[in-house]
Amino acid sequence: MTRLLLADRVKTEADSFLRPLLPALRRAFDVRFVSLGPGDALAQAIDWADIVWLEWCWDHAVWATTSGVLRGKPCIVRLHSIEALQTDYPGRVDWRQVACLTTVGQDIAETLRARFPASPEAAILPNGIDMDRFALGNPDRFRIAWVGHLEPKKNPMLLLQIAHRLVALDSRYTVRVAGALTDLRTARYLQQMVPALGLSNAIAFDGAVADMPAWYADKGVLLSTSMYESFGLNIGEAMATGAFPVVHAFPGADRIWPTECLFASIEDAVASIRAARTGLYRGWVGDRYGLDRQIAATIALIERAAA
Repeated sequence: MTRLLLADRVKTEADSFLRPLLPALRRAFDVRFVSLGPGDALAQAIDWADIVWLEWCWDHAVWATTSGVLRGKPCIVRLHSIEALQTDYPGRVDWRQVACLTTVGQDIAETLRARFPASPEAAILPNGIDMDRFALGNPDRFRIAWVGHLEPKKNPMLLLQIAHRLVALDSRYTVRVAGALTDLRTARYLQQMVPALGLSNAIAFDGAVADMPAWYADKGVLLSTSMYESFGLNIGEAMATGAFPVVHAFPGADRIWPTECLFASIEDAVASIRAARTGLYRGWVGDRYGLDRQIAATIALIERAAA
């Protein structure tokens, strides 16, 4: 079998964005997964491989494409939003050594080219939703899910304002938050503002959640207040379990999610939540972003890169 190296610089196999693809990739290729930075261990892993997949356009991608360790082997780089928006790594990669650049959304591909004109055109492979794992639950339209690290780019400040307005209109609404407190400034803000806005009984913080399908099962609304997402995997996963998506209209959101579910103002968000219909978008997300589609597209991309 063709030997495929998956080198994830940021995450382990347990939490990598590649994890849902691994069973299918292991049926199609001889797969080795590593979480390594630049250095001898990564060089040895690359030496073993026939094809190299570098997850994240990070320092390992710069090193692999400029140090000679690839030696002409087909290399795929998958880029996420943070590299294009917050780092200079894409400008330091030797793109001549990369057979294919891929990302999950058109907007982030365009943002990358605007910041780094020397980067190649990216193949767009949207994330896949495992419709079996994220099965239809028993959603309650008064239970709202909010998912993500509690840090400024996810905009939990907007969550508080929406929740304050919503609960003032109907006290049956509650919000459950799944995500770690990763930013001390944000944590201190929330500690002060939740009680200041009278939300202590309306918002519960569950921290990092191990079993997300079970956690989603009773949620009737997924509220996303993020300033930007290259895709927004939690939105699709929640839709699969029956939650109605209410999504802040971040740049490019209209090319990924139903336009009728996007909001700009607090008033629009509250109106959408109050009119939410559970179970409405499970078929929609399965048809567009089912995991089988991502698997087939990914395997085809690898095979093209290796040809």
